[in-house]
Amino acid sequence: LVAGDVPDASKVSRRVAVLPVRNHLVRVADLFRSPNSDHDPDHRAVEEALLRSLRGRDFVHTLSSAAVASRLAEDHGIRAATTIAHERYRLGLEYYLNLASRRAVDSLRAATRVYSESFQDLVDPRPQADAWFMLGISQVDAGDAIAGHVTLMDAFALQPGRRFRPKFFSPQIEQALTAALADGIARGDFGRPYGDHRRLHAIARWLGVDGLITAAIVPSPRGPELLLAAFRTETRAVEAEFRIPLDAPAERIDAFVARWLACLPVRTSRPVAARPRRPRMWLDTSGAYSLYLRQPTRRDFHSLGFGAGLVREAGPGLEWFGRLNMYTSLSDPYRDLLHAFNSVRALVGVGFAIQRSPLRFFARPAVDLHVLGSFIATTDPDCKLFGEAHRLCNQSTVSNLEQDVLLGLNLALGAQVAIGRQFFVVLQGATSAYFLPLSGTERLNFPLSAELGIGYRL
Repeated sequence: LVAGDVPDASKVSRRVAVLPVRNHLVRVADLFRSPNSDHDPDHRAVEEALLRSLRGRDFVHTLSSAAVASRLAEDHGIRAATTIAHERYRLGLEYYLNLASRRAVDSLRAATRVYSESFQDLVDPRPQADAWFMLGISQVDAGDAIAGHVTLMDAFALQPGRRFRPKFFSPQIEQALTAALADGIARGDFGRPYGDHRRLHAIARWLGVDGLITAAIVPSPRGPELLLAAFRTETRAVEAEFRIPLDAPAERIDAFVARWLACLPVRTSRPVAARPRRPRMWLDTSGAYSLYLRQPTRRDFHSLGFGAGLVREAGPGLEWFGRLNMYTSLSDPYRDLLHAFNSVRALVGVGFAIQRSPLRFFARPAVDLHVLGSFIATTDPDCKLFGEAHRLCNQSTVSNLEQDVLLGLNLALGAQVAIGRQFFVVLQGATSAYFLPLSGTERLNFPLSAELGIGYRL
């Protein structure tokens, strides 16, 4: 949508932040001048021209570099990260002063990383530049001249107008600083003063803006120029770049801003109809194991089988589910179970789930309907030898639950582990308590089960 496609009543201001202007008009000969006599050209006029142009447009909300710095400085998380970076820097400086250059490199590298992640260069570039300069100096001092040269170039890109007191560093370090500044000026890589598109996107997302404008004053064969770049958050790309002679920038800045805003989509307050989300469903099959805490046999007997389940999302953290298990019993050590029997368990209930990608934890209470097969057990040797119908078999020792149906409650706890976009591994443990019929539950009850399987998200 462009401006003419949307009525004014439905428009929402597009938010644009102007980042601090970087001035790369420096000379190698001035590197070791006294900081007290150093004077950087005033580039406030550039930002003021950008802000005037943006604020003169309808439906554009502008953040100045001062507002950006203030918002960052007030954030508790960024303040805490900056404090950590300061501590890392001071520790690295202490290592350097105590001639432990390699340990200084490790600490200073951590400081530069935290400074960058907390956007310190948008608040005040000097602390971050201090860390970069000391890192490069420590690398040179530790014998890694190539890494030190690259690091010092990055430091000058962050704070181009940095000056050092003459004879403050050793001749080796002064030579490294001079070479890094000269190389940086010769390369003229000034187009991304605040990092690549990933970092610009991180800055824009944190500020909650639709776009960023960066500006850098750079040297050129034709004289000083102003290099402007416009970054759009949605596309994660620099969508416009423009070079303007520094001596007459105002009207051309206005033209740059007008052209970019014309291509920046209009935001509207009209709600967009959300596409209804299809409830998620999970289907799994698993191997199963079970034993009973209450049983008519003198020693435990075990059951093996398989299970299949279907789960349907009913709402955030809520699900409907059904499960079917089939088991075949194994013989107990004393052979009290006269023969193996099959059983079927059907479970239906409402579950509760917590998603912690790639894990999904669940608790599933259910109604348990347990259909027993030919379940006959006895402790009488004559019954085992001649059969339960023989006259020598003491019928009082025979437990016959054949074709009985047990009804009770079940509780399963487990987790699903995603192993791809659609597949997952499921592990769960469960227990049941049967209360109907009254004539069967006192002999066989309280099964414990465990299942391990694989599933597919529909």
